[in-house]
Amino acid sequence: MELDRIVELIIEKKGFDIVIIELKGITSIADYFILASGWTTEHLIAIAENIEKEFEPFREDGRGSKWLSLDYVDIIVHLFTKEAREFYDLEGFWIKAPQKKILLEV
Repeated sequence: MELDRIVELIIEKKGFDIVIIELKGITSIADYFILASGWTTEHLIAIAENIEKEFEPFREDGRGSKWLSLDYVDIIVHLFTKEAREFYDLEGFWIKAPQKKILLEV
């Protein structure tokens, strides 16, 4: 499934705090959001480029900023620096939607 593969590609580039928000039946924006954090804007770009090697986005926004998004129509990937993630708080905005945290093995 694309969802699982995108998560794997984020993990390959050391993305962290990965959360999948299921939006089916809640909004027509997308079926899923995948949220992940990176340390710097350069780290976000590296994560995005790793995903783009396998999946060409329909649209991309925010390259070089603290919030980068890749739109795959049914799945939207949101990559944030830690500060931007806390500021925009998409998990809080979509609090009523099912959310799954991806636990990374150390």
